[in-house]
Amino acid sequence: MLPTLIRRLVGWAVAVFYHVERTGPGLAPGPVLVTANHPNSLMDPLLVFHTGGRHARPLAKAPLFDKAVVGTVLRGLGGLPVYRKQDYPDQMHMNARTFGAAIEALTGGEAVQIYPEGRSHSEPSMSELRTGAARIALMTEDRAGWTLGVKVQPVGLTYEQKPFFRGRAVAAYGEPIEVASYREQYEQDERATARSLTDDIRQALLEVTLQVEMSEDRELVDLAERIWVRERGEARPRERQKLSERLPRMRAFARAYARLRAEDAERAQELRAGVRRYQRMVTALGVREGDVPRRYRPGAVARYAAGQLLMLILVLPAAVVGAFFWAPPYLLTRFVARRVQPKHDQLATYKLGVGFFTFPSWLGMVWVTLLLTMGMTGSWVVAIGAPILGFAAITWRARQAAVREDVRVFLRVRRRPDAHDRLGELRAELVQSFDEIARRWSDDGDVGT
Repeated sequence: MLPTLIRRLVGWAVAVFYHVERTGPGLAPGPVLVTANHPNSLMDPLLVFHTGGRHARPLAKAPLFDKAVVGTVLRGLGGLPVYRKQDYPDQMHMNARTFGAAIEALTGGEAVQIYPEGRSHSEPSMSELRTGAARIALMTEDRAGWTLGVKVQPVGLTYEQKPFFRGRAVAAYGEPIEVASYREQYEQDERATARSLTDDIRQALLEVTLQVEMSEDRELVDLAERIWVRERGEARPRERQKLSERLPRMRAFARAYARLRAEDAERAQELRAGVRRYQRMVTALGVREGDVPRRYRPGAVARYAAGQLLMLILVLPAAVVGAFFWAPPYLLTRFVARRVQPKHDQLATYKLGVGFFTFPSWLGMVWVTLLLTMGMTGSWVVAIGAPILGFAAITWRARQAAVREDVRVFLRVRRRPDAHDRLGELRAELVQSFDEIARRWSDDGDVGT
């Protein structure tokens, strides 16, 4: 029961830290080797725990098992240590035992998750995949006489504002790869088959992840997608769409931009410059999410203002109490994370790790204090109500930030109608350019881009 309890606790914690979404059906039944990209340290396996629908034992670098807190959690989850050359150059032979444990777990019908990049990083695209995942899958099926039905399932993990509390996270579950289909090739050349399966895993991961060449390309793709869907009427101007809804379009834009840069670098640069001009204009008007409406209808503005103001007023008392109650552990968690100064891809892990203990400890301390001063009934009322008040504070904070941005955009548009008109013209020009490029490729017979 310990892995189930820990999985539920860490799943709940990651769902509080992020807005979590899932696309796809989750993990397939039977023996499954989960292969995922690795942009966010230990948050990645926690996201799989929360969204997969079944337990998946993680492979993790061996030094993590020596840490008091993280090691305890990993062992409780059935984690398997991977000995990397840069960590333990004299213990690489221990990986044979890890491989054996992973094969045994798969043979028993379990799910095992592995990150074939071999390291967590914040680079805009995947690094080269190692063949360990493919070798584990092939060896497991081979030892079972190719009748076990092992599957390799790609999972694409995408984050927005990943170091920050209430950022966004999406786990995209792709189509599983049947390992048994590699039998004939494996029996002829094991090493070449491992490389071939690794290449297929990479291709499958490319289908469920957002890949760009440079970090600034991510911002370009993000803004281009926002412009296109709102000009085409597929989203309202100030609508804040789910990241899972946007990802397929963003991946299409990223592929199209990469192709355009390869085939027509000058046109790609012109398009990039146009999107950058648009970005500067919307930033000046106060836009962070969504876009600027073509025009504001007085009736719609009045209804929006009345509805949002009413909600903010009604929730405000609970939000104030919740924010005050939870301020000490929140500030302590942020202070510790700043003092440690971890790498960018490890910051969220440190925050969640510290918060996983500071928040329950704070609640326990308050509960004991109230038990001694107010008795059992009063202490339990506070203990049960505190999480509800915390969620009220989170909800109120997110809503007031969105409303504040909407008001800021509205007021600046009213003061700068010329910029508003120019913005509409530029948006139409950009969407026309997008459509022209798509039509040109369609005429060439390539409509899948």
